[in-house]
Amino acid sequence: MTPEEEKALLLRVVVRIAQSRLEKGGFAPFGATLGSSRDVQLLIPETAKTGTMTVELVDAYWKMQMARAIGSGEVRALCTVADVRETDGEKLVPGVFIHIEHCAGDAEDILYRYAKLANAQIAFQEPRCGKTALQFFKVM
Repeated sequence: MTPEEEKALLLRVVVRIAQSRLEKGGFAPFGATLGSSRDVQLLIPETAKTGTMTVELVDAYWKMQMARAIGSGEVRALCTVADVRETDGEKLVPGVFIHIEHCAGDAEDILYRYAKLANAQIAFQEPRCGKTALQFFKVM
């Protein structure tokens, strides 16, 4: 698989998970890694289970867990996923924010705005994507 195909595979998995969890009421931030054998591993901060999450705790968790995963030598791509709100003029609009990186050295930030439909389903809009700096993989 190419780096773009690996990132697309990981994105398909985490977007499906985010959508499912939003339809059930929401989710705490989570992460995921894609291994060399196309296996996806979810990473859920322990603080998400206890309800004591802070930005500092989640950042520290991602740094530790992603470094551990990358150190295994098996991770091809990784991402973090959060349910966010974005200002759209005067109102807040819900979205799913994903930071995704590939071991080949590229990173993107992606925002999927969404709406809750009358039947409790979630409808995503076209994502907004932008290249960004690597946070977890070292620049090669």
